Amino acid sequence: MGGLLVFPAVLFIHADGEAPQVNVDSWPVLVLVMVAGSLLAASGGLLLGTLMNPQKVQMMFSLILLPMTMLGCVYYPWSALESIPWLQYLSLVNPLVYVSEGLRSTLTPDLPHMPTWAFLLAIVGGTIVLTWAATRTFTKRVLT
Repeated sequence: MGGLLVFPAVLFIHADGEAPQVNVDSWPVLVLVMVAGSLLAASGGLLLGTLMNPQKVQMMFSLILLPMTMLGCVYYPWSALESIPWLQYLSLVNPLVYVSEGLRSTLTPDLPHMPTWAFLLAIVGGTIVLTWAATRTFTKRVLT
């Protein structure tokens, strides 16, 4: 969600002579990835927050969020993991991979990235699945 605020701010609010050079390959895909990616992250956070015991939430950072960030293809394209096939395919369970690949495809289209249909399907489908699961676990936690 922060990206929805920061990205436009960087484009329009900057020091004199410091305007960023941003070439967006596809504005509709960029907006869809940012909005759906924000919803995906929010629903994932709600799911984790309702599944975990509040006293053990610090474990979530070391066991889930840190590996998720490091293996989320934020720093490198997903295709860069080809030399370690098992890790490349294991990383596909990480929703951050699809958001990173979606942003990479629109902001740096010359770099290798997943096909558009693959990351959009994962982001939109993942948002639907995680929202459904998070709603169920939230409802159970509230009612018990």
